[in-house]
Amino acid sequence: MTDPAPFTYAHYRRLIAAARAAGYGFAPLSAVAEAQHGAAPVCFLRHDCDNDLVAAARLARIESEAGVTSTFFVMLRSAMYNVLAPTNAALVREILARGHQLGLHFDESLHADVAPAGIAELVDRERAWLHDEFGQPIEVVSFHQPSPRVLDGGLVLNCLNSYDRAAFAGVHYVSDSNLRFRDGDPIALFQGRRHRLIQLLLHPEWWSERALSLDAKWDAMLANNIDLMQQGLIGRELTFTKRRRFRIDTDESGGGAAL
Repeated sequence: MTDPAPFTYAHYRRLIAAARAAGYGFAPLSAVAEAQHGAAPVCFLRHDCDNDLVAAARLARIESEAGVTSTFFVMLRSAMYNVLAPTNAALVREILARGHQLGLHFDESLHADVAPAGIAELVDRERAWLHDEFGQPIEVVSFHQPSPRVLDGGLVLNCLNSYDRAAFAGVHYVSDSNLRFRDGDPIALFQGRRHRLIQLLLHPEWWSERALSLDAKWDAMLANNIDLMQQGLIGRELTFTKRRRFRIDTDESGGGAAL
């Protein structure tokens, strides 16, 4: 049987099955200290939701069907979505209802001139907003496109930081950032069992039902967000009575995607 294409849902289901077959359990990042004192193989599954909560909810459903829980990190300052809008908030609540945990995805680049102590305060403020909205303690933060001071330990926070080297000592880090796994396909990593503890970061918008080009993935993100926006408008604006259709041209020949 031919292996499923990378970054498809079929490939993701195979990845989860490979981890299970190799003896790995799945745990939220907040359980890292407990796992470090144990002996069992553990995967800390993490999703940084940069642009698309529709895609995030789809991964949450796949994981729920497989009996897997993970941590979804959502942004308060995403370029694509407003997490507090009713349509987006409903997706976050669905993710939580499936047993997953919620974390804060914080964009430090918006505060590059703020001192470390100030960053900690800003992180706490955004954690409090998410807690107030969704009723779940926000115990872990991940940074969007982390800067050197994040990676080098220059920030001390009042919560767990997914990039904290001391807190995640002995945990091997794997990411699909920019559609590329630095160490190769994680399936082989699980099968080889070279690392007892693994933090696996997957961005939901890179994964889809079928293989897509990079442009098509961005078209899908835009389409999902525009669809949610229109759902919200129909539900709350009396004069918005029907969905609009849009087209995004992705090349000079006029090819593109209808939204």
